[in-house]
Amino acid sequence: MVGKTYSCTFSGLNCQIVEVQADISNGLPYFSIVGLGDTSVQESKERVRSSIKNSGAVFPQTRKTINLAPAQLKKQGSLLDLPIAVSILIASDQISKEKLSKTLIIGELSLTGQIKKVPGILAITQHAKENGFKRIFLPQENAVEASFIEGIEVYPFECISDLIDYTFSEIELKRFPVANINRFKGGISKRTHFDNIVGHTQAKRALLIAAAGGHNVLLYGAPGCGKTLLCRSFKSILPPMTKDEILETTKIFSISNLLTEKEPLITERPFREVHPTASVASIIGGGTNPKPGEISLAHNGVLFFDEIAEFSKFTLNALRQPLEDREINISRAKNRYRFPSNFTFLATMNPCPCGYKGDKRIPCVCTQSQIRNYQKKLSGPLLDRIDIFLEISKVSMSKALVRTNKEIFSFAPILDAQQIQENRFSKNRINKNSDMSLSHIRKHCSLSTDAQKLITHASQSLNLSNRGYLKVIKLARTIADLEYKEKISENHIAEALQYRKRHATSPS
Repeated sequence: MVGKTYSCTFSGLNCQIVEVQADISNGLPYFSIVGLGDTSVQESKERVRSSIKNSGAVFPQTRKTINLAPAQLKKQGSLLDLPIAVSILIASDQISKEKLSKTLIIGELSLTGQIKKVPGILAITQHAKENGFKRIFLPQENAVEASFIEGIEVYPFECISDLIDYTFSEIELKRFPVANINRFKGGISKRTHFDNIVGHTQAKRALLIAAAGGHNVLLYGAPGCGKTLLCRSFKSILPPMTKDEILETTKIFSISNLLTEKEPLITERPFREVHPTASVASIIGGGTNPKPGEISLAHNGVLFFDEIAEFSKFTLNALRQPLEDREINISRAKNRYRFPSNFTFLATMNPCPCGYKGDKRIPCVCTQSQIRNYQKKLSGPLLDRIDIFLEISKVSMSKALVRTNKEIFSFAPILDAQQIQENRFSKNRINKNSDMSLSHIRKHCSLSTDAQKLITHASQSLNLSNRGYLKVIKLARTIADLEYKEKISENHIAEALQYRKRHATSPS
């Protein structure tokens, strides 16, 4: 007799339904798994054998063959343990298959028969729903994560014996209720960090614009002037995530096995700070079985490079494609993997290796060649993908002890600007100004006559590239949104242009 169940595996961020077939026939005791399973799948034979025996069921002492279809698809991970065990129990008439119609089964097994947590449940549950499955059987620890997907019944199990009893109607299990995403969201009242920064009025203004429109920022200045503090506080002024963004981001963290019991849902925009010693694969993504890197974990959030000039040139140049395309493509011999990477990029740097070039009090000890080599680490194409360049100066400590009402930050303009962009792009696949293409700019960025004259003149005098020209308009669009203006005026273009200056990043 052949027992059959349905499960799922994933490659990159893509899920694939797997049909698990078990055949029990006469012959000497033998257990084989075919269908291109990796080492962890082959090792499931020992887990399945012990878990079935220790659950009070009988492990057949005959020839057993498991087929994982489609055969040409590589299967990986321990999440196929439970469907393999269930298919064997069906084939040996120890489980009733009546309650398994249109059911997807997923889970790792322990030697005692307990069903253990597996990664990627959110993505798998969503894929199961899209492929017509009515219910999913999964580990108890994954139930909350799966319950965020509406339209599919979630049944959690702690051990195989419970599943056996359930299929024979010996016990009744309630389906896990659909979770309310709003219950996990943090409130705006927590966003207070930006208020604690004294001074840096211009930097705060620039970061406000960046948060409202998703624009990339490079802050430069002497050591200790507050660059890192400003960037780390940036996460406190980010607009809230939409439901689609929450599910999309959580899916990436789920497949990367980074969700916890206390945080089963990513409701705050990710803020990923990367150390200069991080490998290219950990930042971009990849590996033998490609996994999302930091640029994908920062999707819908922020990627922060502190002291960007300390990163290798190869790493920095690898950022060029994802910064432009908002995704990263990783190719292997037989497969190609696409990971989303739509993030706001923040970076800081010193003006020179010692950090004191241009400082009025501390003399710079670097030679011109050292300065030039230091600044050349940031290539022209990479710099052209930055929207805002801003020099940060030190704030006098005497002012740090005095707080004025003018420094109290208002979060309302960012929320309003986000709403304006949501309405503007409601029929498009984008949701912020920085993602606009040329066609979007033509449609949504109407410039006044004076604004058009100013940017035309500035593009020649500042030698702006075509990309730089469009970035100025996108930035001006966000500035106009913060002022609730439909048309981009000369003042909006002028403010956007002042953020394109790159004195510290141009060798002198």
